[in-house]
Amino acid sequence: MNVRSIPLSEAMGCLRACAKIFVLTMLTGCTIGPALVVNSHVEYNKAVEQVINEELLLNIVRRRYYEAPQFVTISSISSSINSTAGITGGANFVEGSTPTTYNAGGSLSFSDSPTITITPQQGHEISGPLTARMDYVSVAKLANAGYRFDMLLAMMVEGLTNLRGPQTGVGDGFRPGEPAYVELIDRVESLIDQGHLVAGTFRWNNPYSAVTYKPDEIAIENQISVVALGGGTGRFRSFDEGKNYYFTNKKMYPAMWIDPEAREAGDGKRVIELLNLQPFPLKRIWTFSPSRVIDGPDFEGRPDKPRSEIKMRMRSFYAVLNFLAYGVEVPLQDEQDGRAFTKEAYDRAVKEGRAVDLSDKFVVRWSKERPGDALVAVSYRGKWFYIDDRDHVSKRFFNVVYDLFNLEIAPSSSGSNSPVLTLPVN
Repeated sequence: MNVRSIPLSEAMGCLRACAKIFVLTMLTGCTIGPALVVNSHVEYNKAVEQVINEELLLNIVRRRYYEAPQFVTISSISSSINSTAGITGGANFVEGSTPTTYNAGGSLSFSDSPTITITPQQGHEISGPLTARMDYVSVAKLANAGYRFDMLLAMMVEGLTNLRGPQTGVGDGFRPGEPAYVELIDRVESLIDQGHLVAGTFRWNNPYSAVTYKPDEIAIENQISVVALGGGTGRFRSFDEGKNYYFTNKKMYPAMWIDPEAREAGDGKRVIELLNLQPFPLKRIWTFSPSRVIDGPDFEGRPDKPRSEIKMRMRSFYAVLNFLAYGVEVPLQDEQDGRAFTKEAYDRAVKEGRAVDLSDKFVVRWSKERPGDALVAVSYRGKWFYIDDRDHVSKRFFNVVYDLFNLEIAPSSSGSNSPVLTLPVN
């Protein structure tokens, strides 16, 4: 083989040029770190969402089979990203200091080593939030998020004022509610469709008490005191064109509003009657508050007067899982063998108008093979249970469960709504 001889200075110049090119390439490659952080963040986000969706669906299916739910927490994701680079070069010499050969080379390696911490939720950290009655404010928060108020009532609220809804035990533990409860939800649905009802949180000047002040009783020093006591938002305000004034504060309140014209006839009037509400309350809206369901007179024997508040008896998240389990389809043989509870009590209550029908709102299907078009699917007892990605109504209902889990369950155990993702780049 013929080898061309070149001066040593030229050979070393070539090596230096190659080294510069390689180093620049490595330096350019260093920008791979930030790009990987961005890509990893999104991918881990998708993975965590998928895991929570599958876990929620699995626990709903478990309740259909009389099994207790189990949750785990992804508390942290730590991904160590490492990259190394190197360059090599050399030359062989003969007599006369003339190189016969010269070479240059380099290396680059990359690794991503994630460490995921998964903690089972046990003891009071999960049993407490699961079995405690949910916060009535969550109804307003989810309504703010765009979920239908009638859907939230059916899923989350066991009773409203004097109306008793179903107790959602599984199988023989199911107890039907009153027909008026189901009628109320149907009427609310109709008002929403007509654009006559809004639920959520409202900022309002709320009277501290029923004590009123005449205009000539309010001095400048009183007004200054009211502002200070109300944290800067306190005011004297009149609701009867200046005849009487109330000491009010201005905060966000969970409440329901019905168009004034709709309050005097049709669905609006009937909702007001069913909830025993004042048609035109002082606040112009009806605020939510927690309450047990009381039939007839109150504890002191006084007649149940029209209210300015909607008393809500909330379900627990456990009871929500029980309720949604009635939307899970299972093989008939599993019911006959007693592996899954039968829906006889629930179906009878639906037929009698004493329970909300889930058949057109939330359906979990099953198949022997993995479904090809599913929003979320889980393998359980040798079968696949899934929510069809084309069933937008069931998807919307399931989305409520996901958000409700984050509001009521997830924060209690980890102190945060989501895992901590750490991506160091070396």
